[in-house]
Amino acid sequence: MTKTLLIAVAFALAGLTMAQAGSSSKKISIDNDGGGRFSGHAGSDWTPDDLKRMVAQQICGGPLPRRFDLRTMSGFWLFSGSC
Repeated sequence: MTKTLLIAVAFALAGLTMAQAGSSSKKISIDNDGGGRFSGHAGSDWTPDDLKRMVAQQICGGPLPRRFDLRTMSGFWLFSGSC
């Protein structure tokens, strides 16, 4: 590849990354892993309490999760646990 093409690709990827970061801070994805277990990821606008309440409503049938593990990675929340 030519130097110009490499620079163009780098700028395109940087722009895509910034666009995703700006638009995904409010997104959430929760997977029901079966047997009362769950996992998911969410944008940085969510608080830990918001995440627990959302899991309680969507996976646990109302009660807060019995176990809730939360960590961050690249500006996103990663979570898992059980009801």
